[in-house]
Amino acid sequence: MWIIIAFFLFLLAGIIVLLPFFKPSAPSAPDEAVDPKLLALYTRRDQLYQAIREAKFDLDTGKLSPEDYERQVTRLKRQAASVLKAIDKREANLVPPEWDEQIEEQVRAERRGRTAARPVMVTAPAAATAGPARYCPQCGTRLNPGDRFCPACGARVH
Repeated sequence: MWIIIAFFLFLLAGIIVLLPFFKPSAPSAPDEAVDPKLLALYTRRDQLYQAIREAKFDLDTGKLSPEDYERQVTRLKRQAASVLKAIDKREANLVPPEWDEQIEEQVRAERRGRTAARPVMVTAPAAATAGPARYCPQCGTRLNPGDRFCPACGARVH
């Protein structure tokens, strides 16, 4: 009896696990907001990058001579540069210029806020600096003896 119950549980678990593989997936509708020419440029860019990697592999395996490799990679890099320029032109048209200005203004405001909130470096009294000076490996702030964390950036120091 237990064998039959175990068999049916195993069969049920198998059906649950395999069911998504047998359901037909709904065809995804193309996104009208995506520029098909931009997608084609992305695809071409990726193909050129892959071709450059393959050329390097062919050079390493001895299929290409160094002269042929240089010629081929130079040609591929020129093509990739032109594709990247075309991508930049297309992407520049996607974002309104006023958005760029708003983002830049927010970045400037954030930077102004950070400069005002920077921690002040406190120097230790002369008696406390008897040993060799220690500095934070992250930000370079001078550490006091016994500090386990940087007082400026909070990084752990050893």
